[in-house]
Amino acid sequence: MASTSTAGRKRKNEDDDNMGAFHELAPSASTSASTLQQKPCYDVFINHRGQDVKHTLARSIYNILKEIKVTAFLDSEELEYGDFLPATLEGAMRSASIHIAVFSENYAKSPWCLAELSFMLKTGAKIIPVFYYVEPTDLRYVAQGKGIYVDAFEEYDMKGRYSPEKLQDWKTALHNVSFYDGQIIKNNE
Repeated sequence: MASTSTAGRKRKNEDDDNMGAFHELAPSASTSASTLQQKPCYDVFINHRGQDVKHTLARSIYNILKEIKVTAFLDSEELEYGDFLPATLEGAMRSASIHIAVFSENYAKSPWCLAELSFMLKTGAKIIPVFYYVEPTDLRYVAQGKGIYVDAFEEYDMKGRYSPEKLQDWKTALHNVSFYDGQIIKNNE
């Protein structure tokens, strides 16, 4: 009986640790395994910067997947009023066997995007990057303190809202995903 109790506590602690990706974004976030399991399972999770691509590329990807009967998570389509955002996002990412990360010009200005990317890497699921008017090297340059995403990280650092470890985790996630095989979309000029 003691081992069952210990296992239950261990599982609860693991759930709490995993939610750490979102605790700095939603400090009052707390969840349980039952909260995470209330939402449906998804085949694909679409990570994107809403202001850049939600109504264009991200929605197109979602609609194509839906047409071919693939269950995809796009926040604007799947979130419902009253959903607890951190738990809903985590549950969708955990259930998805494929993650599509759409990197756009302002992607790094969203701490939610960066936290999701970091968490997606930790799930071990396949990640397909889409470089939308950015290059894979733009993701690598962040670690060197240059490139299009560096301003976002300088602002995070200046405001001091996120720990240096969290910022390094996000930079590492960007760097690692930059080497994944994906799709580059840019002007044909």
